[in-house]
Amino acid sequence: MAAERIVILGAGFGGLTVAEALDPVAGMGKADVTLVDRNAIFQMGFSMQWVFAGRRRPDEGERPYSALATRNVRFVHDEVAAIDVANRFVQTRSRRLPYDHLVLALGAELAPELVPGLGEGAYNLCDLGSVGQFRAALDSIEKGVAMIAIASTPFKCPPAPYEYAFLAHDILKDRGVRDKVRVVLTTPEPQPMPVAGKIVGEQVKAMMAERGIEYLPGHKPKWVDVRARTVAYENGKDLGYDVLAAMYPHRAPKVVRDAGLADESGFVPVELGTFRTSKEGVYAIGDMAAVKLPNGSPHPKAGVFAEAQGMAVARALAAALGGEGAEKYEGRGVCFVDTGEDKAAPAEIHLLAEGGPKVSLEAPSVEGLMGKRKFERERFLRWFGG
Repeated sequence: MAAERIVILGAGFGGLTVAEALDPVAGMGKADVTLVDRNAIFQMGFSMQWVFAGRRRPDEGERPYSALATRNVRFVHDEVAAIDVANRFVQTRSRRLPYDHLVLALGAELAPELVPGLGEGAYNLCDLGSVGQFRAALDSIEKGVAMIAIASTPFKCPPAPYEYAFLAHDILKDRGVRDKVRVVLTTPEPQPMPVAGKIVGEQVKAMMAERGIEYLPGHKPKWVDVRARTVAYENGKDLGYDVLAAMYPHRAPKVVRDAGLADESGFVPVELGTFRTSKEGVYAIGDMAAVKLPNGSPHPKAGVFAEAQGMAVARALAAALGGEGAEKYEGRGVCFVDTGEDKAAPAEIHLLAEGGPKVSLEAPSVEGLMGKRKFERERFLRWFGG
């Protein structure tokens, strides 16, 4: 009997987890597993914040895919050009990859063009080079407004914009200009990280208030006037800025949308727990997937959940091929909210708890930031070895 062909598109948290979990199955000859990514290097997302804060060099948060610890999974460094779900193959720039099972883990595509002027006027909080430019702007500003704008929801890593606000506060404070520069955070959300609940939202708001960070919920940008340095919002307000950074709008990658896998939300709807799409043999995990929790709330997008979703899919595939048993998806995860001052606030999340999601957020501590470093080390060790 021929080995099942499993193709994984995207080598982020989700894709790497699937590849790692299926490596033994591939080693037994029960599956032919291929992992595809257009990048040659993996970058830990939250490492950008540490570079921004001056805690590390950019390369310290990177690992080359040539160093992958998996020995039985084929890695293809190539860009996906098309996905044909009817005929079950993926076309990359250089080859055709037939599949029996396809796992989509390509992450989200950023779409600043959905807010006119945003791409020209705002630094991109999801790009290392742009984050470096944001840091340089904060290093030179003497007075005015440093603004962080969340353009739309959903977006990956719900705490990230708030973390950047805390770190911006530190940078300006260390330069001795914090009293002359307002730090403003605007968001369409009704509160910070709504899925975490009111108590956690109030905790984050209190931390911002303690630092004098101006928080403006219910503000969804319509456009950015680059010349006038203003942001116009759907609620009718216009706000001026001197330095602007933004969490750009997110959506599933174009190649996925072109394959007819996304719905009107721009993301790929999947079944909670199995992460199956409407197309047979196709799964979607991580930032590109649209998942509804039992209470109707959207499933948050974060690396720790992409990892858990990847494990659930991999275990189900492995079980179907005679490997280890399937593993129920529980929607559990840990997070460490970087609050500046070399501290982080540990959070425990249980999205599928009885009665709705339960999230607890501890006080910021040096130990919390150490926990975040440990989280990173553990993943690097699992995926890339020593």
